[in-house]
Order: sequence, then structure tokens, then C-alpha cells
Amino acid sequence: MPYEVNCNSKLRIVEATVLGVLSAEEFHSCTDEQLNLSAKHGIGSVLINTLELTSAELVMDIYDLPGRYEDGGLSRSSRFALVLPKLRSLHGIVEFYDNVCNNRGWRVQSFATRDEAIAWLTND
Repeated sequence: MPYEVNCNSKLRIVEATVLGVLSAEEFHSCTDEQLNLSAKHGIGSVLINTLELTSAELVMDIYDLPGRYEDGGLSRSSRFALVLPKLRSLHGIVEFYDNVCNNRGWRVQSFATRDEAIAWLTND
């Protein structure tokens, strides 16, 4: 599986780490796992680490994400931090996600490192 989703109860974040190539089906599964863990543990901070992403053709799937968040019961006070991929050619996909979500009222921010993303998520 090209992704892992875990709950870090100490930091109170759900973390998804993408590894390699991510298909549309895997993208949906990863999102569903994030939503389920967020709901189960009452956590509204999500870290999506795409540092090791090597390929993705998910533009239309990304466009539909804010609706999935609403349907999944996430609060608008939820925050999503993204770690940009090493491959600069993939930054556009992550930045598109950032823009789509922010334009629909979700709090999303992109970062160069995991530490920066965690600092933003855990800062009250």
C-alpha cells in the first residue's frame, strides 16, 4: 500500500504518509481512513505528508475533497497541514489541494518539512 494512516494521540493529530505512486482509488481509501480516525478519536488536526510522493494524477479527485470532508463530519475548525513532495514537479498538485480547500473554507497550509507542519497543527 502506498500510504500509511496513523493517529498520534500524544500530538492529537491524524497523520497520513504517502509513499510513491498514489492511484485515485488509493487516494480515496487514504482520505476515508483519515476521516474515520479523526471521527473515532475526536481529532481535527490532519497531517498529510507527501514528501515521498513520486506520481499522482488526482486533480479531479482533489477538487472533490472538501465535499468528502463535509460528508465525513469534519468541523470547519479542523486544520490540514501538507508536507510538500521532494519532487518539485509535484508541488502543483499539493498547492492545488491547498487552494481548493481554502477557497471552500477549510484551513489548509503547505510546509517544506514535517516539523514545520506539526508545529502549525499543534500551535493553539
